[in-house]
Amino acid sequence: MADLKVEGEALKKLVKLGKKKRLSFAFCLGKQNDHLVVIDRRKRPEIIGKAAKSESGATKVAYGTFVMNAKTMELTCEKVVPAMAKVLKKYLKSQKVMVNVLVMDAQGNVLESDEEDLPDDPSWDVDDPADAEADDLPTAATQSNHSAADLAARIKAVQPAIAAAPADAGAKLAKVIKLAVSQIKSSDMDAADKTITALEGAAAKLGQAARPQAPADLATAAPAPDVRALAARATALKGVIADINGPAAEKLTAALGNAVKQIKAGVLETADTLLTRIEDAVNKVAAAPTDDTPSPEAAKWATAESRLQAAVDKLVQEGRGDLAAINKFFDFGKDQAAAGLYDKAMAAAARVADLIKQAAAAPEVAQGAPGNAAAYTKSRLNWVETRGGLRKDMEGLKAAIDKATSGIEGLEQVPAKSGGLLDYLNGIDTNLEDTLEQLASASDADQQENLKSAARKIIGDYRGVLDTDFFKAVDNNGFVTTNIRANALASLQQVSAALET
Repeated sequence: MADLKVEGEALKKLVKLGKKKRLSFAFCLGKQNDHLVVIDRRKRPEIIGKAAKSESGATKVAYGTFVMNAKTMELTCEKVVPAMAKVLKKYLKSQKVMVNVLVMDAQGNVLESDEEDLPDDPSWDVDDPADAEADDLPTAATQSNHSAADLAARIKAVQPAIAAAPADAGAKLAKVIKLAVSQIKSSDMDAADKTITALEGAAAKLGQAARPQAPADLATAAPAPDVRALAARATALKGVIADINGPAAEKLTAALGNAVKQIKAGVLETADTLLTRIEDAVNKVAAAPTDDTPSPEAAKWATAESRLQAAVDKLVQEGRGDLAAINKFFDFGKDQAAAGLYDKAMAAAARVADLIKQAAAAPEVAQGAPGNAAAYTKSRLNWVETRGGLRKDMEGLKAAIDKATSGIEGLEQVPAKSGGLLDYLNGIDTNLEDTLEQLASASDADQQENLKSAARKIIGDYRGVLDTDFFKAVDNNGFVTTNIRANALASLQQVSAALET
């Protein structure tokens, strides 16, 4: 582990590089917060994931890519580990790396997050010149912290020159524009900047080539490839390919490597042709429909979850069995399934099934018994389901906004900003469900009263969040029908009623 492990200030510098470009990472779970984080500027995620696992001996390893968005480390994962956002954030905090953590799958779906208001760190916005990456290729100069609006304006500025270009050159550059727009929509602003820089270089060459030529010659003229523009295109493609999984990524990476060799060798026409083919392939992969057919493992879990849910609901109504343990294992199984770890999810399902069998012989808890565990557990399950529904509704609203504004001039920056909708849910965290779980298993009367008081305070905090101007207006959004605030308030009222029993 000594060869790979980076800690403290060195780890902070690597995380900060994520402000400039998307990087590969691996995260290995250790014991007692002795974890391993590996960040690499060039190697593919699965490569460093295997190396980290081999070096650390860990059995649980996550890997993928990440970028820094303000103070949030946004992870796009090919593999995840349980409770990754919470565990990774805690570890980074122990290394004096104060960031929030957002975990997404390869399709950009949010799996989990651990976010809060963090204190300002004066050193975070100061870049160390020694940290600047010396890439293998000469690259065009870029700026940091690019906004979607600025990038869109730059695209518009080069479009007249490209529209007036010869047919072959114009067609190639139109594909590069499409790539830049795709990068902006995916919020990869640095990659988009590099792609647009390449476009600007090509547009400048078009202008230079056009001036000495007679109008009759323009129909067949094509600008000579520019090494800086080609290098920028290659760098942009590298970032895009990093977000592609499977055999397609390997083929594209190999093709890009060949194009880079041609650039270095000065064979620019060949490099230009290769990059155009790669751009075509990347666009096809991005446009390809996804297969929504669940895997056999996913289908098996769905069947088990449905069957167990009915049984658990019945036990909650009857007040039978160890409801706290049943709920704990069932929630764990759901979390593992959401992360794609179906073997662990099914193992948890088996444990839930055993507890349900044991509950069949357990006496029914008398209504009004101290603590009323059944009522607490039922209200907790309802709240967990409601909170999950809030996130789904907010994600649906984001998707509706993105779709409605797509392709509209002047609204190019909307997809990059609409993700902020999910931030409004940060104030509605897991504290209430955790407190209710403790309450359902508490036997001491004083402890029960303390937990009830804590739960009531949390409910008051949540209602305060739901009474803000945003939540009062969100269900009248004009894009999609939602009932976010009313559903949340109704579920909180059910919890309040259970606390009074």
